[in-house]
Amino acid sequence: MSSPNKYISKLSGANILIIGGTAGVGYAVAEAAIEHGAALVILSTSNPDRVSASTLGLRDSYPSSSCQINGFTCDLKQEHLLEANIEALFSAATLNGTRKLNHVVFTAGDHPIPKPLAQINFEFIKNTGLVRFFAPLLIAKLAVSHMAPGLASSISFTSGVSAYRPYPNWNALGAYTGSLEGMVRSLAVEMRPVRVNLVTLGPVDTDLISRWYSTPEARREGLDSIGHTLITGRIGQAEDVAEAYVYCMKDCNLTGSVINSNGGVLMV
Repeated sequence: MSSPNKYISKLSGANILIIGGTAGVGYAVAEAAIEHGAALVILSTSNPDRVSASTLGLRDSYPSSSCQINGFTCDLKQEHLLEANIEALFSAATLNGTRKLNHVVFTAGDHPIPKPLAQINFEFIKNTGLVRFFAPLLIAKLAVSHMAPGLASSISFTSGVSAYRPYPNWNALGAYTGSLEGMVRSLAVEMRPVRVNLVTLGPVDTDLISRWYSTPEARREGLDSIGHTLITGRIGQAEDVAEAYVYCMKDCNLTGSVINSNGGVLMV
């Protein structure tokens, strides 16, 4: 007889590291992982105050959960320390290699700085890719020795619709965003049987998008305006798109794939 919970229990007992998990989409993924029975959820970002506040927030939200909730800092903007910082994160998350991770979710991002093509230089191009391209590739490299082998393990990276519909002056960022699909396909071949996938998001109501607005009123009007351009009629919510990452973790037949959650923005 099959288990009555064979679908909702697929993450039961899993150890999950969420890089960028202290806010927005990453935090919603952490909530979903706890609700799906994960044994360990680890949050990471560069700000120690946010790590502390978010881990405490999850513990307060799920007081009866047996899930262990931890957090560690990792700065992905330090070029010369980037690989060392990531390795330190994996060492902390795995207790110096004494426990294996089942899933790694990458939702980290920095505030994009659009620049006309005439104003960019090599330094700008390189810095634009630190968090959004170089860090994911190094995370994949270093994750191998820290993850449980097998199809039940996965890495999920994050991209955006600017890969298909570039915004004005997003030359460098658009290039990195678009290149993540090729990276994920290559990694899926090289890292098998660990699965590697990409979640591509449209506009989502998070702190990152809120930085474009100077007042709460402007933010509300701006998000409503964005929503009116989407087929769904509203901007995506973090708890909506978190489901895409849960799917990537649960479907052992999924690798080298792109999951789109964008409110239909590419059809209008």
